[in-house]
Amino acid sequence: MNPREANVLLTKATLIDPRLSRPAAERVEQAEAWAAVLADVPLEVALDAVREHYRDETRTVMPADIVAAVPLPVSSSDAGNVTELRLAAERREITQ
Repeated sequence: MNPREANVLLTKATLIDPRLSRPAAERVEQAEAWAAVLADVPLEVALDAVREHYRDETRTVMPADIVAAVPLPVSSSDAGNVTELRLAAERREITQ
């Protein structure tokens, strides 16, 4: 995610949660900071994570919430390894 995409994400999230709103002078820095943390997260995945977050939560979404919602990558070497997939799922449950 780049800063422009992070700004889109923050704009949409602010429509749901006004606590994310920042003065115009801080918006660029806020988008850059979120983009740095979410650099490897596609915008559509992040938007889905924000929607899901606010279905169950009243606290403000944070970048860590979005990262936690991103599916763990599975390498081709792990594709048929049920143990690795099970461990990845357990690791995801523990970190959420």
